[in-house]
Amino acid sequence: MENDNLNIEDKIDILKFVFQDQRAEMQYRREREHRIFTWSTSILSGLIGALLITKQTGLMIWQPYGIWGNVVASTAVVLITMYSVLWHLRNNKFSGQNAQVISRINKLLHCFEKGYYDSSGAALFPDEWTDYGKDRKKSSFQKIMARVLALNYTSATTFLGILALIMIWLPR
Repeated sequence: MENDNLNIEDKIDILKFVFQDQRAEMQYRREREHRIFTWSTSILSGLIGALLITKQTGLMIWQPYGIWGNVVASTAVVLITMYSVLWHLRNNKFSGQNAQVISRINKLLHCFEKGYYDSSGAALFPDEWTDYGKDRKKSSFQKIMARVLALNYTSATTFLGILALIMIWLPR
C-alpha cells in the first residue's frame, strides 16, 4: 500500500488504533508481571513463614538429611527466584518495546511539540517522556542489576529469595 493514498485522518485513525493496542499490551504485561510476582512471593513467603514457625517447634522436613537437605531446599529457592526474576526481566523488556512504540506515536501526534495544542507554548507531555521505554546502551548485566536494585517486583522477589536462603542456612 502506498503511503500517499492515505489522507491525514486515516493516518491519525491508524495511529490511534496502534496506540490503543500498545496500551492494552502494556496493561496485559503489567497484570502478568503482578501474577508472576504473586505466585513466586506466595511460595517464598510460605517457606519463610514455615521456617519461622518450625525454628521454635522442631525440625524442618529436610533437616534429617543434613547438609544435603539444606542444599536441596536452597536449590528449590534459587530456582523459584531465578525463574520469577527471568520472567520479570522478559516482561520488562517487552513492556519497554511497547513503551517505545507509544512514545513514537506520541511524537507523530505532536504531543511533545511546544505550542502545537496549547497557545501558551507548552507541550502536552514533558520532554523527559520522549525516550520512554528506551534503555541507554547498557549491558545485559547492567540492566539486570538496575532492575534488581530498583524498587519493583524483581527486587522484592530477589530480596525474599535471599531471605529464604539465609533462613534455611541459619543455625538452629
